[in-house]
Parts: sequence; C-alpha cells; structure tokens
Amino acid sequence: MTRIETIATWAASLSATDVPADVLELCRAQRRSVLGGMAASSGDAAARRVLAGLDATTGDGAEAALYAGCVLSIALDFDDYVCFGHTGHTAVLAPLYLAGETGASGDQQLVAQVVANEVEARLGGACLIGPLNGQLWSFIHAAGTALAAGRLLGLGPGALAHALAIALYQAPRPTVPGFMAPDTKLLTAAEPAMIGLRAARLAAAGVTGPLDLLDHRQGFLDAFADAPLPAMLGGLGEAWATRTLCVKPYPGCAYVDTTVDALLELGPPAAGDVESVTVEAGMLTCAMDALSRGYAGADPPTAVTINFSVPWTVAATLLGGELTPHQFRADWLAAHRGELGGLASRVSVVHDAALTRAAAAQFTRVVPPRAVVRDAGWSRLRRGLRRARSHQPSVGSARDAAAMLRPGGIRLGGRFWHPAAVDGFVMTFPARVRVRLRDGRELVAQCDVPRGGAGHPTHPPGAVAREKLLTWGPELWGDEGTATIDAAIDSDDDRLSELVRSGASGRGPRTRAATR
Repeated sequence: MTRIETIATWAASLSATDVPADVLELCRAQRRSVLGGMAASSGDAAARRVLAGLDATTGDGAEAALYAGCVLSIALDFDDYVCFGHTGHTAVLAPLYLAGETGASGDQQLVAQVVANEVEARLGGACLIGPLNGQLWSFIHAAGTALAAGRLLGLGPGALAHALAIALYQAPRPTVPGFMAPDTKLLTAAEPAMIGLRAARLAAAGVTGPLDLLDHRQGFLDAFADAPLPAMLGGLGEAWATRTLCVKPYPGCAYVDTTVDALLELGPPAAGDVESVTVEAGMLTCAMDALSRGYAGADPPTAVTINFSVPWTVAATLLGGELTPHQFRADWLAAHRGELGGLASRVSVVHDAALTRAAAAQFTRVVPPRAVVRDAGWSRLRRGLRRARSHQPSVGSARDAAAMLRPGGIRLGGRFWHPAAVDGFVMTFPARVRVRLRDGRELVAQCDVPRGGAGHPTHPPGAVAREKLLTWGPELWGDEGTATIDAAIDSDDDRLSELVRSGASGRGPRTRAATR
C-alpha cells in the first residue's frame, strides 16, 4: 500500500478500545483548551471582523461553524500543541461540528479527534526540516479535517485514502508576512479546514486523488520539506503523539510561556520599578523573536503583532501584572501604547547555548539524529540546514544549530516515535529572566517546562485546560453553560456539539460580557 493508504487504513479501523485511557483523557483536556481559547477570543476585534465577513458569505452549516470556531481558537494564540503541530483547532472542532450533521456519538467524535491529532503531528514532523514550521504547517489542518470528517461521514478505508489525497493535492502554504501582522493570521487553520472538509465530501461522492502523493519524488513531501522525513509518518497506534500535548496558560507563542512563567515567579515586579530586562533563551525562542521584530510594535499594537515578540510580551506582563486575554483587548493596547513601547525597548533577548542544548536533549528523544540522517540523507540534510540558517543568520552559530541534532540523554534504537521516548517526553523551552530594578537590585528566575506543558510536575495539561475553560468559557456561554459544557466533556456527551454551537459563532447568549 502507499503511505496514504496505510494511514487511511489505520484511521478507518481505529476504535475507542484501541486508544489508551490517558490519551483519551488528554483529548478531553484538548477540548477544554480549544473551547476556552475560543471563548477568550470572542471579544477580539480582529476575530469580530472575520466573523462579520463570514456572516456575509456563508450559512449556518458545519462549514460556517467550523470556520468560525477555527478563527476564534487561533485569534489570541491561546491554544495548545503537540509534537509537531498545533493540531487542536481542527482535531477538536472538525468532529465536534460534523457531529451535528452526522449524529455521531461522543465516542465517535473523540476517536476522530485522536485520528486527526496523530496524523497531523506526523505530517508536521515529516516536514520538520523545511521552509515552514509550527503554526505555518497549516496543511496539517487540511489532512486532519479530511480524516476526521471522513470518519464521521462513514467513509471506508479506500474513500478515506482519497479524502486525504484530495486534501493534500493542493495543500495550503502560508507566508510569513500574512501570519505575523494582519488579520489573515486568524485564517491559518480555518482555510485549510475548509479544504479538508470539502475533500471528505468529494471522496464520499467518489472523487479520486493521488494516492502516491506521500511516496512520489515530486509529491507532497518534496514540495513542503527541504529534507523530508517520510519515516515520521509511521508509528501509528504504537506511539501516541497526543501524549505530548501542551496547553498554553497564556496568549502567545509557546516559546514565550517559560519567560512569562519566570516573570510571574518574580512577582512580577511593578513596571515602574524596572530598569531593564534580559531574557536568556534557547535558539528556538531567539529565532521566533528575531522573526517578529519587523512586525512587533505596530501602531497600535495588536494581539497578532505581540504574540511572537519576547520584549512586547514581557512589557504586557509587567504593565498588566499578568498575561491574560485582557492584555490583548484593542482598547487596553491602544490606551497603553506608549508605556508598552517604553518597556519593550528596555528588554533584550540573548541566546544561551546551554539552554539550546537542554531543549535538544528532549527533542532528540523523539527525533533521534541517526534517524534524521538515515531518512533525509546527508546531502538533503545539509541543504536543509543551510537554508534554515540563511533565514535567521543573526541567531546563534552553526555550532548552536548543530546542537539541536546532538543525541539527548537516552538512545532508543535511533528511530522516530519510539513509544518509550514519546511517553517520557518533556516539553522543554528553557528561559532565564534577569530583571534589573531602578534601585540596583537584580531579580533572576528560570523556568524550563512551561506550565501546562507535557511533563510539568505540578501544572499538567489537564489542570491548565480545565482552568482555561472555567475561567474564559463564561465570556461566550455564561457560567451555567460553561459548567454544562465542562461536564459534557467529562462524560463524552453526544450533545457537546449542540451545547458549544449555542454561542460559538459569537451570536449566542452571553451572560457575562467581555468588558475588562
């Protein structure tokens, strides 16, 4: 069988009894995270603009609900992620909204979510060395939606394979300028979700797609990766990518979470007392911040222009004394524009090679260097790393980049998705924050694993996800509605879709307005 047929066969045959109980529980946490993020974004100005345009062009079917949900779940970057991809937007929402059309049970919805998570993560991993990364792997949403929707539409393995092939035939390829500043960032998961949903409907009608798309030298992987890792597509049903789930406790890129954790550990100090802040971080955090510099500090600043900037995130945290959706309201940002800019100008970001190595020690558990070299080949790997380096020449050195491929603390046979490596994975994005106060004192704190991250000892993903839903859900569903949704998630209630749609478009009942 082709790789697409192999994936589709697994996806079509998976049942709830095949999925470990802890994986299902993490999927419930992911539901809370996505729904909490949607509710928290319901007052966002950019989201409101997109939803107004959606009202003018679509009806009230599954497509419109899925599009709106994906817009809200990504608007403040208040989401969740796994290795490798921000799968929750579509893994949660595609089966949730299709259930209203198909009558799928709670168990069926949950298994479709597992399928989308596992396949989306593997597609992102297969394109790890390439021009796109993180949320810019938006093609994963087309694939995950096609499989989740196809399952709920009753497609067998053959038709499901064609649904995946159709979804990836003209897969989306986002561009950095459209992601880092304008409202188009909010469409990152929504547009691919429409591709995936249409692909499932086309396959249900008998339309065929290129089943060799993941095998052909001129196929998907060759187009989307500089050094493809096709072996990353394996391990389905053996290792569960969902076990690497991380739930963000703050709006913003995952790479800023430990910086905020460290600041909050320090108080945070009052903004007026701060002379300067130095954030020492690993290569991934520094690369993200360097990428954001051309967009950060827009006038007025927006959630989109702040989410990926370490200095502006630090400034918002210091000025607000917290980092929540309230610090991303358009009126708050406009009112504090001058203060935020002044604080951000006194924040510096410095690469620390030891912190890069600490992160690499975890990531090379699931991406063993020997497997990378074996799968990609030396020539393609060298070209891919040179290209990655050329995009961010100011971040670290060639030696620092090579550190990301050094073997970590364990070696598990040198293959991708080794079950023990995935099960023991700890999401590590270390950051050390040094705050110089005006009275001459220096406050220092370091955090390695983000709160809500896989492997966090005191604030695991499930606890942070429940807190997120219960805190922000009332913005959209009211206190009683949020409590009902929370209980429905616990029991895998078949009616979850109906409960969510009562307010997910932003037109439903809201008993507590987002006014702060």
